[in-house]
Amino acid sequence: MVYQVLVKFFIVSSAISSMARRLHLLLLLPIAVILVISTATTPYNSYAQDFSIDEDLTLIVSIEEIRGHLMQALNNKSRGNDDMAVAHAGHPAAEYLGEIAPIIEKRNPALMGELRDKLVRLPSKVPAISYEELRAEIDAIDALLDDASNLIRDENESSLQFWFEVIKVLLEHAGEEYEEGVEEEGTVSSTIEYEDAQAFVVRAEHVFTSRIKDSIDSDTSAVIERFFNDAKAAMDEKRSADEVRELIDGVMPVIPEFPINLMLILVGVVALTVVVGRVLMPTIGRNMQQV
Repeated sequence: MVYQVLVKFFIVSSAISSMARRLHLLLLLPIAVILVISTATTPYNSYAQDFSIDEDLTLIVSIEEIRGHLMQALNNKSRGNDDMAVAHAGHPAAEYLGEIAPIIEKRNPALMGELRDKLVRLPSKVPAISYEELRAEIDAIDALLDDASNLIRDENESSLQFWFEVIKVLLEHAGEEYEEGVEEEGTVSSTIEYEDAQAFVVRAEHVFTSRIKDSIDSDTSAVIERFFNDAKAAMDEKRSADEVRELIDGVMPVIPEFPINLMLILVGVVALTVVVGRVLMPTIGRNMQQV
């Protein structure tokens, strides 16, 4: 009698334990679904530290803004405005060397030494040389900037999302510069910031054309191209900073906010399949036995 009671107790306990495990797994199922979805769609910036894109992003944005300054230095030289040409030519060394030097030096010390030397010396050369000579100086610097751009990681160089992120940062900086350059509609309050804003938009457009345009659908491409035309026109006409900011904010939703991480989704699907199997298989097995 005692033996039979113990056997029944064991059977009931096992059943309760089995039910508890299945209930536990069922409770975990929605949590697992939420974790998979949230992880796979986490904003791109949150992956910057893990995937080491932060340095690459800083490097490429800085390089594009340096090119913008050099473009405006050349434009001002062509108009005979040496003062503004010197100011723009001086910004790369003054504003960007501190950010890009540690990044480039880790990967190519000799390149950083040559680039630093040319950027530091450029402003003092501007007044004494011709437009053609300045162009040659800038072309030499641009070649070094190309070499520096090639130092980024392969996974970032080939990532559309990375280059979209570059565009977003350039446009944000353009909006900030424009707010300082045109404090009142129709009037330039700070020429150098106004010209910086124009240059950064041009460089963002160049990144889009050279890195992204041919790899996305034509409808999205058309929307972004129209934005660049509208933004450049608004700046040329010195429209209000609010209007320019509205244009920039308006195009941001078109630019992807996050990458869908297919590997994480695949792992999540496999994990969920295992969980569901552990929950449902005992019930299916019992039903088959009854049949």
